[in-house]
Amino acid sequence: MRTWIACAGWLCVVSLGQAQEHAPPAVPAPLHSASVPPGMDAVPATSAAPTVPAPAEDALPSQTVTITANSDAKAPRIRFMAYRESYLTARKVWQVSSGSVVMALRLIPAKLSATIDDVRVALQGNGAAVPIKVSAGGVFVVPLNDDVAAQDGTFLVNKGRGELTANIVLQPSVARDAWNVTRVGQVLHDARRAVRAITPWYKRPFASDVQSLAFCATERGSALQLMDGEQMIATLPMNEPAVNDINQPVFCKIFDGEDKYPGHYRVVLPEQATVLLL
Repeated sequence: MRTWIACAGWLCVVSLGQAQEHAPPAVPAPLHSASVPPGMDAVPATSAAPTVPAPAEDALPSQTVTITANSDAKAPRIRFMAYRESYLTARKVWQVSSGSVVMALRLIPAKLSATIDDVRVALQGNGAAVPIKVSAGGVFVVPLNDDVAAQDGTFLVNKGRGELTANIVLQPSVARDAWNVTRVGQVLHDARRAVRAITPWYKRPFASDVQSLAFCATERGSALQLMDGEQMIATLPMNEPAVNDINQPVFCKIFDGEDKYPGHYRVVLPEQATVLLL
């Protein structure tokens, strides 16, 4: 889902940063990291688990993401944007959605000469920069790392100054094998709460809400299965046109949260299906 909050519409663009010269500190120190939350198939991404516990009343579910290094020769060395503001927004999304929704950033060329297919991102604190895995199309989940946020950390990219901008994207964070009809409705409810939480009050009258949750494939002809235990109840074609988080056309089975199927029916996804908030 394209969840942008800087102007009147739901699909409005927020320019979150531009690349600036930045040389990483010479003294390396490891950052905390963990492993990827299941269910984030639409856009693979990375994150580090918070290391400082929140107050009891604001306690967050554990968010974990695998940070995967790469061997690209052009390592990220250019300052793209400060980390703390994105961290605070991502933390709020994770908190109000009880961990069922995460915040990602979609990198977008700001110059005609800029490219996305070879983009690299790293998170820089006081120690060595830690690579963050970026999906095809330039999308990555914002890590939740209390230590780096306290250090006024920064995102680095392997692009020139001013070549990139970014949009906020909200994504479901549910394991592929954990979807059922009740969970679909709950994620929609949580996503709407998250949007309200991160949208400034003066923009709320103009902002669009999350309308639906979609299971999508790149080609028409795939289908979901509704299962009651081991019994298949229905086959639901994925043939409604939509666009994914990087504006590519996809074909989907769309749920609006008002579906009349029994809540315990499991939703079984095709292998290559992705899940989007629309």
